[in-house]
Amino acid sequence: MSNLTIKGNGGAHYKTDFLSWFDGVDAMLKPTPDAPMPNVLVHVARITNTPAGMTPGGMLLINPDNKEMPDLFGFICEDEELGKYYGPKIFKGTPFENAPVLVAKITMNIDFPNSVSTKIEVAGHVIELELSNFDEAQFYHREGGMPFTQNVVEALAHTATFKFDGRVLEGQLPESGIGGGLPAVYSPSGIYHI
Repeated sequence: MSNLTIKGNGGAHYKTDFLSWFDGVDAMLKPTPDAPMPNVLVHVARITNTPAGMTPGGMLLINPDNKEMPDLFGFICEDEELGKYYGPKIFKGTPFENAPVLVAKITMNIDFPNSVSTKIEVAGHVIELELSNFDEAQFYHREGGMPFTQNVVEALAHTATFKFDGRVLEGQLPESGIGGGLPAVYSPSGIYHI
């Protein structure tokens, strides 16, 4: 465990479940433009903050070949116990509600507005995502589409390069992300709350 991980009280006596972050890097690919779900999703932050504590974390779906079982699926977190908050508290009612938590090393390189990237080492695999060609960062408030309300600062990226174990994953960014969000973003800060 690095010095970035700090344990909290687990959320007892909190009326609101929440997940906030610092330096989020998110993007997705869909197998076809009209597909309801992505087959590649990288959604990570240098720090996630919940009532359970603070740690690098996020979620992954890696299935570039559209196999019956994805190569990787679940939450990723430096600390497994802290990662167990994400699914049942924030993503209840979604395919991620009961997803496994995988211990991961998450490295970020933030040079916004030029480029941002993340490298995730998890379960013997290396996932890399680099974003560039950004719009200006702005505030978004989103309700509906997900079990939580979003209050986020995001900058849309028009270029995204995904790599899975060194292989560049082909595909185009969809017009919109899950829950009506943007398909590829750098998000310096934000919060999901229920």
